[in-house]
Amino acid sequence: MHGRVRDAAKVPSGQELGKQLNNQARTAWANAIANPPGAKADEASTSLLRLEMAAEVPTPAEHIAARRMLQLQLLTKRNDPAPAQTWLQDATNVFASDFDESTSRRMQNVLKVLLKR
Repeated sequence: MHGRVRDAAKVPSGQELGKQLNNQARTAWANAIANPPGAKADEASTSLLRLEMAAEVPTPAEHIAARRMLQLQLLTKRNDPAPAQTWLQDATNVFASDFDESTSRRMQNVLKVLLKR
C-alpha cells in the first residue's frame, strides 16, 4: 500500500466480516497487514488471480493472459485445492504484500463476493 500506514487495528471484527471468515483467518489477515510487506510480488499477483477465480469476478484486461495461463496450470494439477478452497490463504498472501490502488480495488471486489457466500 504505497504511502499508506499498514494498520491491523482497522481490520473489521470477525462478526463484521461475516460467517465465511473464521477467527484464525482474521488473525492471519491482521498479522499480514501489521507486518512489513514480505510476500513476493509474483506470489501475491497469483493469489489475487486465484481470488478473482474463486469469486468469479472479472480480471482487469491487462491481467487476462496471466489468468488464462493460471487456469491452464490449475487444470493440470487435479489434486491441488481449487481457488474456492484456498481463498483465505490467498487473501493473506495479498495482504502480506505491498500493493497499490488497483490491487486494493481488486481485493475489495473479491472480498465483497467471498465474504457474503
